[in-house]
Amino acid sequence: MLKLLIAEDEILERRALRFLLDKHYSHCIEIVDEVSNGRDAVERALLLRPDIIFMDINMPILNGLEASNIIKKQCKNTEFIILTAFNYFDYAKKAINIGVSDYLLKPFSNNEFFHSLDKVIEKAGSKVSSETKNQKLEKNYSKLIPYIEKQVIEDIVLGVAMPETQFKEYAEILSIKCTEFCCILFSLDTIGKLEEKNVRTIKHKLNGIFHNSIVGLCLNNIIAFVFDESLGSKILGARFKRILNDLSYELELNEGENLAISIGSINNGTSKMYYSYKEAKRSIPLKQISKITEKKDIGINKYNILCGKIINEDLKGANIEFDNVLDHLTMKKENYDFCVIKESISNMLSIVIDNINEFTGKDFGKNSVLKELANLSELAEVRSYTSMAIKNLIGFIKKYKKSNNIDVVEKVKKYIETNYMKEISLDTLAQYVSMSTFYLSRIFSKNEHMPIREYIIKIRMDKAKAMLQEKNIPIKKIAMDVGYADVNYFSKAFKKYEKISPKQYVRQLE
Repeated sequence: MLKLLIAEDEILERRALRFLLDKHYSHCIEIVDEVSNGRDAVERALLLRPDIIFMDINMPILNGLEASNIIKKQCKNTEFIILTAFNYFDYAKKAINIGVSDYLLKPFSNNEFFHSLDKVIEKAGSKVSSETKNQKLEKNYSKLIPYIEKQVIEDIVLGVAMPETQFKEYAEILSIKCTEFCCILFSLDTIGKLEEKNVRTIKHKLNGIFHNSIVGLCLNNIIAFVFDESLGSKILGARFKRILNDLSYELELNEGENLAISIGSINNGTSKMYYSYKEAKRSIPLKQISKITEKKDIGINKYNILCGKIINEDLKGANIEFDNVLDHLTMKKENYDFCVIKESISNMLSIVIDNINEFTGKDFGKNSVLKELANLSELAEVRSYTSMAIKNLIGFIKKYKKSNNIDVVEKVKKYIETNYMKEISLDTLAQYVSMSTFYLSRIFSKNEHMPIREYIIKIRMDKAKAMLQEKNIPIKKIAMDVGYADVNYFSKAFKKYEKISPKQYVRQLE
């Protein structure tokens, strides 16, 4: 039997791990203990000498990476599976240097759990292979490449400034030697969903022509940065066009889905990556890929494309799409008179506004828009009025998104202020507001100018100070009441926050 230790500060996570282990691995694994902080993990590991440790990164007193480093020096044969809710490259790099076997990104599926643990069991139960340290590092780095690429893409899309030194470190791992790049944006104009398998297909194709690429899925777009010393000539060349044509067969799009491909400007330097991405987002698509091969008249699909542009707050793209619709209608002058054109535009606006209302759960005022449109008597008036309506719809979407984010942040703050004495994880908060941990962290930091973890500490310290002012409450009880099981850890946290210890704070009040 292999001995296993669980080091995880969330009680629900510990129970979930124990359940899976008892149900599927009781024949070969014995759970020797469970701990909830890094210090206890070190103490129990050095005493029990487990073969495998599930180690959470974000734990009190001593974080999981620090604890793993200490344990690994004393227990060289112990295998580690790191658990983390944060897809941060720095954590992953440190984990590899320590010598962990694998890491699981929360929330993970049962299959991911089984796959990871099965590999570690095989490794722990047999002799260590004769791979050199460099070979092991290279193998582990290759597993991290998709995570690194996703992190880079997300930072660029969200406008997070990336120091040149950090990107050089990424570039070394990703084998990027050329500094010249441009962004290629793959986006669905219809309401659909791109998947990771599409990312792999696109990356494989791009690497067939360019020296290297960073490709990731973010905000339902596949965003690629291609690197090559001859970008201009290759993008204009026939081979690149053939690759785009091949994608129409290889990407598993559904009937009616249209994938637009746009290209940003060619640049040098990490500070220009966001600029190239914005250029790609604003530019007219170089190519549209669709499963539909027969020519169709204007219909619901075109209106969905326009709706997608509005929801993405792409005013230029929305106006271009509207112009395409209007041009299509006016080209057939013998088939359409003004009344028919106006009716078609009215139908388009009706469908778009219905979709926007459904998306926001609010009423834009469709009836008044259509009523004003009905009173127009010139094509130029219809064009101008519809362009204004599109602009107003985008303003409506912006206002909705802003207020919705504020509502989410306020909901999270209220939850923290009500439950500060309990264990509060980012996963718990994300599930509470039905949002990804990554996006919740971003909008909270943007609105409150501090990370969620800092806000939790702030609330706990404010409550602790209020209790200390009453003077007759023991510090140990205050620590428990504000969510710290260990009074020493509370005292250290308080001193770090207030620059003085709890006892010194009380003395100041006297």
